[in-house]
Amino acid sequence: MRIVITADLHYRPAHRRRYLAFAERIAGQRPDCLILAGDLGHPLRLFRRALELFEPLSCLKLLVTGNHDLYCSEHDSRTLWESVLPAVIQDAGFLWLEEETVQLGDLGVCGTMGWYDYSTSEPTLALPDAAYPLLKTLVNHDADYIDWPWSDRAMARYLARSFERRLADLEANPSIRRILVVTHMPIFDEAIPSHPECERLSLLRAYMGNLALGEMVRSSAKVTHVVSGHLHRSGRYCIAGAYREIDHRVIGVCDGLPETVILSFD
Repeated sequence: MRIVITADLHYRPAHRRRYLAFAERIAGQRPDCLILAGDLGHPLRLFRRALELFEPLSCLKLLVTGNHDLYCSEHDSRTLWESVLPAVIQDAGFLWLEEETVQLGDLGVCGTMGWYDYSTSEPTLALPDAAYPLLKTLVNHDADYIDWPWSDRAMARYLARSFERRLADLEANPSIRRILVVTHMPIFDEAIPSHPECERLSLLRAYMGNLALGEMVRSSAKVTHVVSGHLHRSGRYCIAGAYREIDHRVIGVCDGLPETVILSFD
């Protein structure tokens, strides 16, 4: 079984030919499953265009959304999250991993956007958690274009609770031997760059991941692989779990196009 995972397309009509060639390269890999790990395009019409790139693929298609996909334009962020994006995803023939899990033989697939909760904040800054909502506008456009009524930490807790239930369902399924987790935002500190010499990058680090999800995944008996996006910087890490080592990949972006992670399972 071949699973191809990519993220951070940030679809732009001016580069449509390059995106079409990218989608053709993925099709040439003959995947049994394609997974998109968020930040596909905004506003909504470009999110749709990004999904249309993969319409020719007849394989199973899954996705999680990213923070950029929820930027308000013709719809506010709450409406996008609660109704508009789920309908667009379904109409495009994708399954939204925020709502369901998938079983492929003895492999379970579980995913979430994984909103940041400031757990990745740079320790050398020594700022209280209450400072990060106020300072976000200095380094992160989410502060300008995400207009839902929830705080970052409230959204992070909500997504974590839902993800925990889905992961527990896969853990309890005796026919599932291993689990692949896909997130938009990284969930392990090892993957998130640290720049204590730069105040701006140190502040930005607080909005890069969610380590509470990482601890949840580390304690899983069945998770073998985790793939994330968001950073635009590729990496591969061996994460110490409670039961086994976890293969963690972060999908990078090169010359304006995302890279891919290809996983093969017996």
